[in-house]
Amino acid sequence: MKKNRDIEEIVAHVLKSKGEESQITTLVSRYEKGEPLAYILGYVNFYDCHIQVNSDVLIPRLESEILIELLLKRIEKREKVLLDLCSGSGCLGIAIKKQNPDLEVVLSDISPKCVELAKQNAKANDVDVTILQGDLLSSLENKKIDYLVCNPPYVSESEYLALEKSVKTYEPKLALTGGCDGLDFYRRVEREVKGYLNDKAKVFFEIGSLQGSSLNQIFSDPVWRHKEILKDWSGHDRFFFLEFQRAF
Repeated sequence: MKKNRDIEEIVAHVLKSKGEESQITTLVSRYEKGEPLAYILGYVNFYDCHIQVNSDVLIPRLESEILIELLLKRIEKREKVLLDLCSGSGCLGIAIKKQNPDLEVVLSDISPKCVELAKQNAKANDVDVTILQGDLLSSLENKKIDYLVCNPPYVSESEYLALEKSVKTYEPKLALTGGCDGLDFYRRVEREVKGYLNDKAKVFFEIGSLQGSSLNQIFSDPVWRHKEILKDWSGHDRFFFLEFQRAF
């Protein structure tokens, strides 16, 4: 039973950290009230990385590990620049860098708290990445990128109301909702990213399960080529890949 396994993990965590017995009671109480286990423990194991998390960042999900698997099959590993946009805890960019030490990886997020946590995670996982703070692409200045990976806020306002209580209560709404229809960030990226991409740059998005056709419309400019919508292990549309080719 999941609840029993989670409580066993809390107990093991306290014992490993040589905490007091009273700490077990406090942490179990938080769990009983609905707080996600990852926030109680303060970390998750994610794609061979130890990622610290707190209530300032989303908890990394399995879908994001699938995104990394798909991305790693499609990128060259040397002398290229990858941007992890809306990086949050830094889990995507850090995991990718760990698998590809020769790839230059840049992480960017609007939240100073996310940036600080990402720096801690990069250090803890012994990877050398650049971490920037700014609104969407504003922190990049004149840097050009070959790969963009982004798990942006894509939950619509109506979908947000239907989310599990533990998500709405504990995880940051700023990192979840993407406007009325959930598509605001994709629209902004499409408008703003072209000047930062090298020719034939590849873009990798995580998306909502009903957003595939809308993404095809948003990225309808002829500069966007080889568009693909791929599914997660549950058979839901979850990833949108495309390539940028400059018009001459």
